[in-house]
Formats: sequence, C-alpha cells, structure tokens
Amino acid sequence: MTEEGRSLKNKRIKETSMETRLRHSLMHPFIAELKLDLKCLNNEERLKLNSYFIEGRWLKNYLLSLAPDDFKVFDTKIRDIFSIDKDGNRIGRHLELPAKLLQAVKYGIKNDKKALARRKKQTGTKLGKLRFVSAYTTFNLNQYGDTHWICYGKEGNKNGKYRNTVHIVGIKRPIRVFGMDQIPEGAETANAKLVKRPSGIYLLLTCYKDEKRNGNNKEKKPSIGLDFGIKTTITTSEGEKFDISVREQERLKGLQRKLARQKKGYRGWHDTRNLIRREYEKLSNKRKAKANQIYHDITEGRKLIAMQDENIKGWYKGLFGKQVQNSALGTLKKKLLDNPNVIVIDRYFPSTKMCPICGKINETITLSDRVFVCDSCGYSENRDVKAAKILLLAGKRIISCTLPEQKRTSEEWISDFGASCEAWKHSTLRPKAPMV
Repeated sequence: MTEEGRSLKNKRIKETSMETRLRHSLMHPFIAELKLDLKCLNNEERLKLNSYFIEGRWLKNYLLSLAPDDFKVFDTKIRDIFSIDKDGNRIGRHLELPAKLLQAVKYGIKNDKKALARRKKQTGTKLGKLRFVSAYTTFNLNQYGDTHWICYGKEGNKNGKYRNTVHIVGIKRPIRVFGMDQIPEGAETANAKLVKRPSGIYLLLTCYKDEKRNGNNKEKKPSIGLDFGIKTTITTSEGEKFDISVREQERLKGLQRKLARQKKGYRGWHDTRNLIRREYEKLSNKRKAKANQIYHDITEGRKLIAMQDENIKGWYKGLFGKQVQNSALGTLKKKLLDNPNVIVIDRYFPSTKMCPICGKINETITLSDRVFVCDSCGYSENRDVKAAKILLLAGKRIISCTLPEQKRTSEEWISDFGASCEAWKHSTLRPKAPMV
C-alpha cells in the first residue's frame, strides 16, 4: 500500500470512528454479561482458551520487569519471553496468544501507568509502582468484528446452529453463551472484556440502545434522610428500615474447614480452594444485587437525599467487623456518593444527640438507648428515625444557605435547629480535622 493510500485509509477510519462516537453519545449504554458454555468446545479448544489467561500472566509480569525504554520498544510480534521462578532462575516461555490479545496486555499496562502518574500528580504523594500479578483474569477486546463478534436472533444458518453464539479471536469454533436475551433488538454492540471467574468464563459486552428518557413520567417523591447503622443497616426519615446483610452459608464454612485439613499444593487442595472462591463469588453477587435494589428504591424520583459520612472502615476495624463484613454498606455508600442529588453531612455532626425541635444536644445518650428523649421539650422518637430526620433537616439547611436572601423563607431565617447547628459548628465540641 502506498503512502497516499494509507493516509486515505487512516482518514476514513478516523471519520468513521468520530461518527460512531457521536451516535453512541446519544444512546443509552449498558453491559450485557454473557457466560460462555465451554461444553460445546473440544478439549484442545478448551485448554487453549484457558491458556490465554496463563500466558497473559506471563506476559504482564515480563513487561513489568522490563526497563522503561525496553517497554516502549517492545514489539507485540515477539513470542519468546522468560519468567523468573522463586529461586531467581530464568524459565523460557513461548506465547501462543493472538496478536490482538498481546496488544491488549501491553496497552493495559500503559494505561495503568498513566493512571498511576495522574494520581501521583493529584495527591502529591508517592504511591509506589505496579506489582507482579499471580493471576491475569481480564482481556480487553476493543475491536468488534475482529477480536470478537456475536450471532443472535435470526442470524446463523437455516437450522439455527450458530444462533446465540460468540466468536473469540483464536478459537475457530463458535461458543454458545447464556444471557443473550439481555440484548434487545436493534441494539449496537461495541468493545468487550473476556473475564475469568471461579464460576466460569464471561464476556462483558458493551451495548448501546435507543432509549427515550422522559423524566416527567417518573413519580416524584419527597426528600429523604438516611441513617446508617449496624443493627438496622439503613433507616430513612420516613420510618422505613432496610437490612442489606447477607451472611455466609454453612457450606462455605465447611469448605474452609476441609481446606485447613488438606495438604497445600495437592489436587484436592486446589479443587477445594476453587469451590471456596465460587462460594465467595455467589456471596458477592447477592450483596451487590441487594445494594443495587435498595439504591434504586431510595433514589428513584427524589431530588434531595441527605446522608452522613459514616466511618464504615472504622466500624469494620472496631467491635462490629463481622456485621459490616456481612453487609453491603460500603457498596451502597459508594453508589450514593456518586449520585448528584445526595448531600453528605459532616461525619462528626451530632445527628443522634441533637433534638430536631429545640436543637438541644443530649450528651448522656448511649448506644443502648434505642429511644431518644429530649429533656428540654419532651420530644421522643426512635433514635434511628430521629437521626435520619435530623440529617434531612441539615441537608435542607445546607441548600437554603446557598440560596439568595430573597428566596429564603422565614422558617429558614429563624430556627432553633439552625441556631443549634451554628453553635455546634463554632464550638469546641466539634473535632478538628487531623493535619496531613
């Protein structure tokens, strides 16, 4: 190909890519999780697919061991590399990975280095460097039609032999997948990730679909305050309580006891360890599903959600480690922090001790007192529900302080609760932030 033809080809590719990005920006993206059914492959193809992840680990560790200059000039056509064992001896390795997967490993390390440098620049602290990995579980498939493609719906031959299948680069036979019904008719497919988990190998396929979003049809709900806790995971200002704890099953405990009796390194030990990993994956999926459902129930149709910046990490290290481990509090908190409608209240704000009526702070209340009683005005209510209401009032007050003076109501100007908040803010009772 001449230089002129190559430049025209690159220009055409660039224009097509820009058109695709513009079209996808107007569509709704989602991830379809497809599980590969490896029973339709023979033993040679199955071993080859599993060897991708082993060779990916060899290649990543080899690239991490190279000097920066050698890493830049590394050619993805190289097939012979080496790895170092625990005694420091070099072991020669020959790669059978397709070229596209070799490039994916190298580009992944390059992106990780850029992200690490960017984070160092933002924080101004030393964060170390990329470490060697004991397993490589994810390949980025960034070119649909080349690294991967799917056949679903009416595609395939007349007998429907190749329907609901996926093609992976390097594997000649199409692989049957489960979960193709997640992709609606007319959706566009894009890049994907090939992921190995204890329960099997999955293809996380990025798809785009046309979706007309009409926010006026959504049911509007009032503002809400959230109180995090141990006994009751989430308590709302409306009095509703959620429990998002998922405890470990007896089967998992039995497998852990069995693993402790077995000799490390033997086949039975590896089989038991894989079963334990599979149980942990099921447990994690249950907790994520519960957190997603509660997040949707809380945030759907609400313009204001007030929550406190609870020290969940400190709870885990303290007396409530088991309860926090069995819950999905961290996952739910992270999702709420990413929501633009959520207002986060200061961690040391006395939401449990303050009265929502007169604003007096009750210093004598303890963890065993489940009902809050105000000595000043006689207000009495469940302490968790009261704390959620206090957080909602604090969130509304933060919003009112940002409004112009002519838009504030008389209640926002003169309030015992607001006066109490200001007094606590400027008092010595509020802990100071530690010096960094």
